[in-house]
Amino acid sequence: MPPPSPFPSEYSETERQIFDAALHVFAREGRHGARMQAIADAADINKAMLHYYFQDKGTLYEEVFTYTVERFMASFGASLREASTFEHTLRAFIDGYVEFVRSDEAAMRLMVQENLAGGRLLGTHLREATDAGDAPPQILVETIAEAVDAGEIRDVDPQHTVLSVVSTCLFFFVARPTVQIMHPDAEDDWGAFVEARKEHLFDLIYHGLAPRPEGGSGSRAAPRE
Repeated sequence: MPPPSPFPSEYSETERQIFDAALHVFAREGRHGARMQAIADAADINKAMLHYYFQDKGTLYEEVFTYTVERFMASFGASLREASTFEHTLRAFIDGYVEFVRSDEAAMRLMVQENLAGGRLLGTHLREATDAGDAPPQILVETIAEAVDAGEIRDVDPQHTVLSVVSTCLFFFVARPTVQIMHPDAEDDWGAFVEARKEHLFDLIYHGLAPRPEGGSGSRAAPRE
């Protein structure tokens, strides 16, 4: 069965073509550096037709960004809700996040560009998704808090922990050229490296959160003087 389309069924084939082209141009050039002519060329349509569908670059950018975020939210949110344990939820988050980025690195670059530009749109969408309970990071925050309360993992700050998980899932894609210098195996077979990376991240984070023996260093670090 083919994967579901990332675009609503009411969008025409031309509009989907424009979205795909615009995503790659915005990801490469940024919102301000992108040109409508370049998007029209990438979509294989003329500029007049592009303006027929989307009046200006700002409108097109917001539409593309909205659907990119919605695809991210929908890509593995359900699997997180269905996970029955903290272990399963953590694995589902790492696998889902990494696979989303691997399957569409243009979407990842677009989100990074938006963050570097101040993150106004991203912040709006994340707040809305968090309030609705649909944001994968928020689902993981809640699961970590529940696991701490149940004594399944040590007493950690859920927000900081999720930030660490997201960072480790994303960084090796953002810094891929550096990673391939540090790890020759990544240059030889990127796909195999990504699979190994997912396993390493899960092992490091899951066992790093395991409860420590009584009297060990498992509690939160004391504040600095």
